[in-house]
Amino acid sequence: MSSFIYYSLTARDTERAIVRAGLALGLDWRDESALRSVVKEALDRRQGLHRGTELPRQGAARLRLNLCALLVLMRRIELALDPASDYAPGPSWQALSRVLDQELAGRLAG
Repeated sequence: MSSFIYYSLTARDTERAIVRAGLALGLDWRDESALRSVVKEALDRRQGLHRGTELPRQGAARLRLNLCALLVLMRRIELALDPASDYAPGPSWQALSRVLDQELAGRLAG
């Protein structure tokens, strides 16, 4: 049985979840240092640098953890997305994506 993933729809839904989580955390999409903090945490978690710490069950810490996971998911969706798709990223994802690209370039260079 084959399955289909509608990447443009999935990208929109994931971006919407990122925006909601960011708003709930009081994240300012224009504050590059705040975005960099979230991106660094997401990449550190992705690389396993936060192992051994207990996962938060609720509250802002759990929401921030979910936001980190959504960032990684969104990047994967973005890479799988057909360039000819009808998905156009919003300003929040554009800002996060730019900071994510900068952070990845810095980690790969050093």
